[in-house]
Amino acid sequence: MSINTLARVFTPHGNIVYTANDFRQTLRIVFAGMIALSVSSFYNTQYGVFYVVYPVMLLSLVPVFNRHVAKQFIFSAVINCVEMVFIIGYLVQWPVIMTLVVFGLYVMRFRFMSKGPLFLFGSTGVVCQSTMLNFMSYPSSDWHTLLFSNIEASIMAVALSALMNYLIPDVEPRTRPPMIEKNAARVRHESLLSGTVATMIFVVFQISDLSDSLSALMAGILILFPMHYRGSVLSSLWRVVGVVLSCLYILLVQLILYNHSSHMLLMMPLIGLGLAFSARLHVMEKVGAGVGFASVTTIGIMFGQNLHPDTDLVFSDLYRIVSVTVSLLATLTLIYLVHLILNRFEATRFVIEKQ
Repeated sequence: MSINTLARVFTPHGNIVYTANDFRQTLRIVFAGMIALSVSSFYNTQYGVFYVVYPVMLLSLVPVFNRHVAKQFIFSAVINCVEMVFIIGYLVQWPVIMTLVVFGLYVMRFRFMSKGPLFLFGSTGVVCQSTMLNFMSYPSSDWHTLLFSNIEASIMAVALSALMNYLIPDVEPRTRPPMIEKNAARVRHESLLSGTVATMIFVVFQISDLSDSLSALMAGILILFPMHYRGSVLSSLWRVVGVVLSCLYILLVQLILYNHSSHMLLMMPLIGLGLAFSARLHVMEKVGAGVGFASVTTIGIMFGQNLHPDTDLVFSDLYRIVSVTVSLLATLTLIYLVHLILNRFEATRFVIEKQ
């Protein structure tokens, strides 16, 4: 479905639903991303990826803004910081206990996502927990800067979401998405499947020196969001296409402005164009974390990490494409194996009903 939508973007079409609300959500994502990147670049933040990705992710996944959304997002960031101090500060000398605690936190957050009302709290917690555990595992990381950057970026994301929804409001009220009825066995299956695989990813990134593989880490975590095997397969295909598209576009931008990428007035229009294409595709797909969402977040990750023209740009982009592909294949294998094990027990069996 998403690949067909992607193909139609390049051709004249009149049968794709793209409402006035969709257009305004696209504008909100683009302007919030550009403002966040400008702030991050102006202050030369050490963890700029937080400042850029959080606003883009919030405005992409949640097309509305209210007090419930703000409380979930900020409260999730604060809780994550407290957990990271406890885990890395006190449990790092006991790897087995630390891994069990991380597993418990993942399962709890995916359970929130599976039940629905606290989906945003769970999803942002999963992303934040995975990223911070990866950063804090390296001796060169400044804990204080990392923790404060996370909280500041979360507050800025909420503020930008509120501002964009105030300045560019929807033209008509949005209807609530239908609630998915899930039995207890399915909730347990989704929570344990996603939590187990996320913990395995955590172990791999702790053992291996993968400090430059944030895109691969996020790819493995984000395809867990459907929380079942078939959904993860589709999500991984969308993720690969989105990452490849955004990497190729970023490479083109960097090559065009090779010696002038430090000039924000030259960079921002091109970055905004890439965000606009990706955000437009995202709101047209209406599948959550599809091709457009993968493209938007990849642009945020790569520009948020301050990709400079004095690096090997071709290698950098190709490395991300290859690392993401390998990460997705490995993650899908783990998802499939855990899925088979959980389906052997009635208490954790996930049965897909044929329509």
